Amino acid sequence: MRTTGIDAKVEQLDMRSKSLVREVKKVGPSLKEVRMKLKKEWIPVWLKDPHNWREGTKMPTFRLDDADIKAISAFIWQSGVTGQLPQQKPGDPVKGKEAFETRGCMACHSMGEGGQKQGGTFAANLSREGEKANYDYIVRWVHNPRQRTLPYCAYEKKDLTAEDYAKHNLPFVFDLEHTKCPNDGHELQVQQMTPMPSLRLTEDEARDIASYLMTRKHDNATYQDASFMDDPALKNTGLSLVRFYGCAGCHEISGLEEEQRIGTELTKEGSKPIERLDFALLGHQAEEEGWETHKGFFEHKLADPAIYDKGKEKAKQDRLKMPNFNFSKPDIDAVTTFLEGSVDSTMPARYFFAPADQRQDIIEGWWVVRKYNCMGCHRVHVGQTTIFDTMTRYQDPDWLEQKPPTLIGEGARVNPDWLMGFLNNPALSDKDTDRDGVRRYLHARMPTFSFSDGEIRKIVRFFQALSSQSAPFIAQQLDPLTDQERTMARQLFTSQGAPCLKCHMTGDAKHDAKATAPNFTVAKERLQPGWTKRWILDPAMMSPGTAMPSGLFRKDGDRWVFAGPTPASFNGYTKDHADLLVRYMFQFTPEELNRLRASAGN
Repeated sequence: MRTTGIDAKVEQLDMRSKSLVREVKKVGPSLKEVRMKLKKEWIPVWLKDPHNWREGTKMPTFRLDDADIKAISAFIWQSGVTGQLPQQKPGDPVKGKEAFETRGCMACHSMGEGGQKQGGTFAANLSREGEKANYDYIVRWVHNPRQRTLPYCAYEKKDLTAEDYAKHNLPFVFDLEHTKCPNDGHELQVQQMTPMPSLRLTEDEARDIASYLMTRKHDNATYQDASFMDDPALKNTGLSLVRFYGCAGCHEISGLEEEQRIGTELTKEGSKPIERLDFALLGHQAEEEGWETHKGFFEHKLADPAIYDKGKEKAKQDRLKMPNFNFSKPDIDAVTTFLEGSVDSTMPARYFFAPADQRQDIIEGWWVVRKYNCMGCHRVHVGQTTIFDTMTRYQDPDWLEQKPPTLIGEGARVNPDWLMGFLNNPALSDKDTDRDGVRRYLHARMPTFSFSDGEIRKIVRFFQALSSQSAPFIAQQLDPLTDQERTMARQLFTSQGAPCLKCHMTGDAKHDAKATAPNFTVAKERLQPGWTKRWILDPAMMSPGTAMPSGLFRKDGDRWVFAGPTPASFNGYTKDHADLLVRYMFQFTPEELNRLRASAGN
């Protein structure tokens, strides 16, 4: 028994290690593939002043002189991996623009500059992508952002090549189904360490979007020759600078995968004695002006990270390293508040908020939801707006129903077992993946995030906890339909008073081409019966603005009855009509669907 228990623990640890490798993301893009991805001449310009080139970028501005920029550029370029990219045929930029604006790209990315900017701020503004990128690489990236050229083995601390696999007579295949190192059996990093998901685009769609992105550039943009980046004499100097400034903290860089953060530990920064905060030559000024406090120190440091070097003569390696993030005033206020609250409390542990119930599920789930920017597309809490709510296109009444669904109450709406499967495979198909699995009529589609098993569990528990659902989930058992009830429900479904098939998908390609509502034929796998009844009774109350009509049922004593004309078969039926329709949807069979289509004339 003890051996069995140990084996089970080992198995769980193996699964957890696989999840951990998949969960690790970097703030910035990988710099391993710069030789394949970027135009060489662009890199020094970017390093000199990232914020000037792309306003609002997360990349900070470092205190670099021209020699530093040349050395860092040379190291990044020369350390990059090489690979063979398929030569892509041109796409259609007009189609690409439409796809970029409707598939969901703009929930994270923005397009346009200044007052013309629209879209999200979670990821980069792509208004000048055509100035920096290689078309063939962008096609691959758009088609599958997680694809990488070489897998990385953390145990051996190196990128593996085809030769590593050939030594063991193995094909050079690495993906989520092939994650073990051929040399030692350890877990490999087989994906790009980016939160960007796959939209399951066809190759033609990827070419169209990439072609559109390549048109996005300033007409007068010019870049100077950067042949110095091939000078091997600059590489070692660049390596030292990259280490000195901690670039590997945000980026994956060849040879620096195991580098640690270089910044000061901030966990208890708010408790640091004021005497240990170095106001340098500004101490007297801070005292006179009233900001010789933790708050004052943080605010000035965040606004100008080099401020406490003011008036000092220092060697370059002794200067303050923190770069300028170009924080806005609200950003500075937020970070300052966070730092002031990061204290070494003297209160007993029992006074800390450390819930062991569903509140902990909410805390853990929020980290994942924010990590992948779920709120860019979906409403998760009351009062929240999404990026789609701010875009001009979606103010058009014809596009209102094209917004992704709200997730308020999602935990009460869906079966958690179904949700786990959906998060793992949003297409709900291993073959027909160029679609949204639930709402195929939407132009925007739920992407494939390649969540780890642990992340999926946290998301599911998060939504269950937000809706106060019990765990573990126990499905509600419904009374079976009699033959008479099945006939009655079918007649009501296809009647003029309740034209359910007019809007909802049924699985028939011709009908579904014009559908504007989810496929109710998968209700028994996807939804919870109690929520479904509440929904059909008053959808506007649960989701204001929905196209689903309210007032379909009226109260008759202690039961709900259909408010419109009912088929003759309902005469003398004394049970709840809403319950009848819910039971009908949750006991659907393929044979019944065929009868329903025949009754509706589809």
